[in-house]
Amino acid sequence: MQEIADHAAVNKALLHYYFRSKADLARAVWLRIASSFVPGILEMLASDLSLDDKIDRFVDAYYARLTRHPYLLAYVISEAARHPDLVDDFYSAERRQIARRMVNKLREQIDEHVKAKKLAPVSAEQFLVTLTSSCLFPFAARPMIAEVLGLGPTSFHKFMKRRRSELPAFLKKALQL
Repeated sequence: MQEIADHAAVNKALLHYYFRSKADLARAVWLRIASSFVPGILEMLASDLSLDDKIDRFVDAYYARLTRHPYLLAYVISEAARHPDLVDDFYSAERRQIARRMVNKLREQIDEHVKAKKLAPVSAEQFLVTLTSSCLFPFAARPMIAEVLGLGPTSFHKFMKRRRSELPAFLKKALQL
């Protein structure tokens, strides 16, 4: 804790006052990082925006955030895997309610598009996982993707910039009949 206090230029007693242990501090950091972008995404997906707009905004939000902070995703995923209770702490009753509202809204919108024969049948859950994984996987697997595609840091950045613009159209096309 002393090293952390020194690095943060705060008094160790102050650090101990707010965070009794390194584990409590780590929990607070993880929750703050997760809270900085997930709730906005949940609210947006639960909104009345069109599915097209939701795909566009989702892709933009994650690519903007993870391009600025590329190692954030690995941290969030690894800590959530090691400490599943963090996820329980993050999803308060209010966030769980928003998440349920989001899935229900997506289900409603997808069902409308399927009935109008504009969309191939897909569950809201599969849609959500596909959308999320399409955005997050390239960041999580960056070293492997860069190696397989023969991309250096500059080339990978250009690849991801193209992906950000091409992914929404690809996903929309894949969902069509």
